[in-house]
Amino acid sequence: MATQKPPADKPGMQPVTMLQQPKKAPFPITAIVNQITTRFLSVDHPGFQHTEEKYQARTPASKAFYLIAYLLPGIIAYLLINVQPVYDFFVRISGLEGYHFQYYTFVIFSLLWHMLFPVFMLRKYEKLTWKEVFVFLSVDRFSFKEILLIAPLAFGLSVIVSLPYMLTLYTPFQQWLSSIPLFQIPSYSIFASYEAFYGAPAIILILMMIGNFVGEEIYFRGYLMKKTAFLGRYNWIVNSTLFCVYHLWQIPQTVPLMVPILFFGLTMQLRKNLYTLIMFHLLFNLAGVQIYQVILGLGTSAH
Repeated sequence: MATQKPPADKPGMQPVTMLQQPKKAPFPITAIVNQITTRFLSVDHPGFQHTEEKYQARTPASKAFYLIAYLLPGIIAYLLINVQPVYDFFVRISGLEGYHFQYYTFVIFSLLWHMLFPVFMLRKYEKLTWKEVFVFLSVDRFSFKEILLIAPLAFGLSVIVSLPYMLTLYTPFQQWLSSIPLFQIPSYSIFASYEAFYGAPAIILILMMIGNFVGEEIYFRGYLMKKTAFLGRYNWIVNSTLFCVYHLWQIPQTVPLMVPILFFGLTMQLRKNLYTLIMFHLLFNLAGVQIYQVILGLGTSAH
């Protein structure tokens, strides 16, 4: 049985076309949020994206290495400080009084590991010039606007957004963590009291502060965040979470702050400027103590 061909269009007849559904306009609130994020919060920096794409970890082994690198200095610090037999051994062989051994340990970690390790890796293995190292670490674009305006705004926003969590779940979460022997901060730790931490000699305290605000940001946001760019849209969340957990030697003080700490990775994702994060970190540690502990009376904050 022969099949019939469809009739050809007669002269003058227009071909019948399917009616196309008009595209729906984005939901107003979504559109407003996207516009605010694009125009006022997020910075478009092609060099940042290029660095992420070019130098991110690609092999399974390198991906695992850089994820472990988030926690490795915290693991070592935990063993040296919180495990008392190990701590006593190193205090004895170093000949240093307990607090001073801890002061020097954290200076070494915060300055040598956090600051020199990324530079060594970028120079030795990536073969970058010094200028390229600065670009990689996002310290090539100093901005007073980022330091004096954006960082304080980001910090204020982190406090406001985190307030419901802080007022309801922070204290019971901290109390639960403090009840677990493995997580308890030893009484001999410099993180057991503010007097012990801030009782360091002036020069040592300055070096610890530089290592804290500058060193940690170079290591976690400047270096590792680009290496773990393979995580895509979840990179800032993983970065913030692992940075929070990295503080193994003071878990009851830091881990309960995981909600406001999410703003570290988010701010870097949006602003792409390390100076913003250094100032944000400074405000978080100093002003955050006053807001969370003194004003709201919520336990102890992280150093």
